[in-house]
Amino acid sequence: MRNEKMCSLRRAMNLSQREVAEAVGISQSSYAMIEGGYRHPRKEVEKKLADFFNVTVDELFFGEDFSTAGSTEGSGKGKAEGESEQP
Repeated sequence: MRNEKMCSLRRAMNLSQREVAEAVGISQSSYAMIEGGYRHPRKEVEKKLADFFNVTVDELFFGEDFSTAGSTEGSGKGKAEGESEQP
């Protein structure tokens, strides 16, 4: 399945596949295979790509958006039942 996140981030930065590939140290054909969903990169390439696009590996490859995660205030989560609000 095509990596739409990677494709949209690359296009938003106005970059070609070749430019991104060169920036992370892989061939253009390898990058095209990764973006096209035909290949999954090695862990070190995953990290380089995520760093390049300024997102997490999970966001880039697994569709996890953590930009709003972590905030449990007001959600009822984060406290065991019966726990008080004491400082």
